[in-house]
Amino acid sequence: MPAPQLSDRRRVAALREMGLLTDTPEEAYDRFTRLAAQICEAPIALFTVITEDEQFFRSQVGLPEPLATTRRTPLSHSFCQYVILSSAPLEVEDARVHPVVKGNPAIEELQAIAYLGVPLITRRGETLGSLCAVDHEPREWTDRDRSVLRDLAAATVTEIELRRTTREAVDLASRLEAALRGGKEPPA
Repeated sequence: MPAPQLSDRRRVAALREMGLLTDTPEEAYDRFTRLAAQICEAPIALFTVITEDEQFFRSQVGLPEPLATTRRTPLSHSFCQYVILSSAPLEVEDARVHPVVKGNPAIEELQAIAYLGVPLITRRGETLGSLCAVDHEPREWTDRDRSVLRDLAAATVTEIELRRTTREAVDLASRLEAALRGGKEPPA
């Protein structure tokens, strides 16, 4: 049974509204994950969103096939769900002994040993997902790693917010145009 925050209808509706529950790659998001992987010197970087039962990789660098193509896992494989649940960063030096994630199938199946994830929180307070770096070896994450992921997470949220604002403006313009053609006041 998923935690209530993961299955919150408003949060999942916001993910749908913003077009984040798709497996279609987008260069704008891929740019952030590539930078995260390069700067943090991590073999894997992900921009994930979570629904009540799945983890979607909205963008990914370094995942093996078939995950690189399917771009999703069940929640059982998710470290990012804990970032979303807490709306706070999660830092794991060695997942095999970490009290929150030890026993997660991603440790064995994906060699997800070290993890650093930062929440993606909108200006409306919606925790949509996580931007994270993953390593196959235990590691101590540096202040630079933390700072880079925070900045890239903020840039990712800015991209998401710009897309939302653009969609809202286009919708409003369409409603205004329809109202003007019909001689009616536009709906609020």
